[in-house]
Amino acid sequence: MSVTSIDNKNKFMLWAISGGRCQYRGCNKILHTDILTKRNFNQSYIAHIVADVAGGPRGCATRSPLLADDITNLMLLCDTHHRLIDRDDVIGNPEVLLLEMKAEHENRIANSSNISADKQSHIVTLNANIGVHTPNVQYSIISQSLLPDYYPAVAANIDLGTVNTLNKDSDPNFWNFELSNLQQRFDRLLFPLLNSGDIKHISLFGFAPIPLLIKLGVLLNDITSVDVRQKRRNPDTWKFDDDINTIYNFSTARDVKTQVALKIELSDNIADERITRVLGDDISIYSISIDHPSNDFVKSRKQIIDFGEKMKEAFREIKKIHGQEVLLNIFPAMPISLAIQLGRVWMPKADVSMKIFDQNYALGGFSEALEIKHL
Repeated sequence: MSVTSIDNKNKFMLWAISGGRCQYRGCNKILHTDILTKRNFNQSYIAHIVADVAGGPRGCATRSPLLADDITNLMLLCDTHHRLIDRDDVIGNPEVLLLEMKAEHENRIANSSNISADKQSHIVTLNANIGVHTPNVQYSIISQSLLPDYYPAVAANIDLGTVNTLNKDSDPNFWNFELSNLQQRFDRLLFPLLNSGDIKHISLFGFAPIPLLIKLGVLLNDITSVDVRQKRRNPDTWKFDDDINTIYNFSTARDVKTQVALKIELSDNIADERITRVLGDDISIYSISIDHPSNDFVKSRKQIIDFGEKMKEAFREIKKIHGQEVLLNIFPAMPISLAIQLGRVWMPKADVSMKIFDQNYALGGFSEALEIKHL
């Protein structure tokens, strides 16, 4: 047990730099409000990393008296983790580990506090069944990825999708159901806030079939300030790296024919035969590709922005060659963030209408999902 009376100055300083939360790694419990009754009272304990007496946890005959009232040696903890480090698992919580926890926590609080008021961002999510998988993009996870660039404007996400439904993307009415649901939730939950100016910035997290993500991008367009996020597998994160250059190749069709298709070969290559099997041979096939297709290559915002510019180039070239009234059949193999960006850069008055196809093994290949018409 501590025998030192901590100076009030250090107590107040510790509360400030910890944000009034438990500093034990992974806890982050608020120490001034009861989670059930919501009553305000002090639940904190101030623990010594190096005990203030030589015989205490992690104590030292020389250093204990020197660090007894030193802010660098103090941690703000909840009751559970105070007892854990001082009584139940002293060996499992050595000095070096506790110092790491303290530094991590205080750096996180400092980074959060340093964000200016104009960096508020509303978190918008779209979840929908992908084959047999039912994704669920959780607020508790994605909200952490905003820092230090932005911080959540409210402590909840605006979800435009549905999860755990019985609808599968191989069902005949799947697309009609999902499109109707997306439009209704967008009109009810998001559009009024955008229209009123209550939302200045959106952090967008999608985990849904590619055609739905393209449609969501169309709904948001390029007027709204949106930070489109990409789920990465390795490492498992929604955070971005610094700017990365990716060369997107736009290949034109060999012949001008009645129908037009655009292959987007970013996650995988798409053989022309897979398109002619659906639409026949009377078709001009264009392509946007990268040298080494991968479903995990998007790691920076620049890659998303650059793809949008390449899509604009493709839209302009196809319209110039085939005219405004042509229907562009899109066959996508692409990451989720780029699908949203495709929809965002498409201009309803300037660009051609699109028919989006979806790869579905249960249906034997590419099948029509939805159509997006120009004005």
